Amino acid sequence: MATIANIFDRFISAGAVAERETWTTAQELSEACRLRPLPNEDIYFYAKRIDNSRVVRQIDPIARARSWRILGGTSLAAILLICMLLPSTYGLIAGYQVHTLQQENRRLEIEHARLELEEARLVSAQHLQELADKTDMHSPKPESVVYLTPKNDTSLALNRPN
Repeated sequence: MATIANIFDRFISAGAVAERETWTTAQELSEACRLRPLPNEDIYFYAKRIDNSRVVRQIDPIARARSWRILGGTSLAAILLICMLLPSTYGLIAGYQVHTLQQENRRLEIEHARLELEEARLVSAQHLQELADKTDMHSPKPESVVYLTPKNDTSLALNRPN
């Protein structure tokens, strides 16, 4: 005859067997997916705090002389490089100035030609006749011309008060 304890024992043992089966399957899966150990994985490093506040560095005269030599050599190399590039730089600047002066010369030549043309137009006989007609300046008639005869004394030439 089956008691309640026997009935529960059957269910519990069946569940335990099923649970054991899933546990072993999960263990097999985790074993298959495990990474191999990294090299030196078992080495541990510890950081130790060191107080160097009381340590004083000694002066090294050789390092100081070496620093001055390097500084002097670098300065000398820079000065030599500048001296080598200076003439070509002056030539380049002079070329720019010559080009600017040539452009200025062309502009001034064009302006000079324009001014000469304007002067020729203003001094032409036709233009002068037009100006004379506008301002009523005509050639005098022969009977209205008066010739001044200067005295033969030198008072006008010297222009000195007596």
